[in-house]
Amino acid sequence: MTGRHTAAAKLPTVTVMVLVVALALAAAYLVGQSVGNNPTSVETPSMTNSVSGSGPHSIGYVGCSNTEDAVAGYYLVPNGGLFWQPYPTGGGSLDLWTSGSSQYWSLFDQQVQKYGQPSKVWIEVCERAAAPLDLAMVRQMFAILRQRAPSATYYISPLNSYSPSNICAITGPNGVADAADLVNEAVANGLALAGPTIGPLTSQNTVSDMCHPNSAGESLLGSQLANFFGG
Repeated sequence: MTGRHTAAAKLPTVTVMVLVVALALAAAYLVGQSVGNNPTSVETPSMTNSVSGSGPHSIGYVGCSNTEDAVAGYYLVPNGGLFWQPYPTGGGSLDLWTSGSSQYWSLFDQQVQKYGQPSKVWIEVCERAAAPLDLAMVRQMFAILRQRAPSATYYISPLNSYSPSNICAITGPNGVADAADLVNEAVANGLALAGPTIGPLTSQNTVSDMCHPNSAGESLLGSQLANFFGG
């Protein structure tokens, strides 16, 4: 009799413990299912090549004439109006962006006054054959940019590619390759995120100098910007 009473006394406690464990496992399963099926769950960067959109005219840019042409091309194709309207950066190889008193920074400042602080800035590294670039110049440009657009996310790209690679005399035979190397160094040093790799421009979509895009070339470059930056 004593043994049976002892077993009966323990039975409710054991039953409660089993129920608690079962409920905990069920809750964990439901939570896991909820997370897995959540349509707003965040994707990792490896899952997409695009950059999420921003407000109108919220993407600024630093670069040269081809950079301006690419942004002009962005407005020739379906777009979300994210970029600043093209402003005159012709001749703006990166070495000319290394002084805060440069005319190019004055023009950049005018765009900030017009549109407000950019959420993103796209930097295209343009090299002239007469003025080879180095990482110190890139760092100096970023030091000035951080003063003018301190809260923006920066994306850096080399000048658009060409096919054949040597058709643009202005850049010299190694201009695009040098720019690509500097972009890789800048990204590796945490100065910016990798931006779009655009091009190639060919004899069919450039003007007579084989460097600057014609309207077809502008549209090509612009569509590549739209694809990368999300509209």
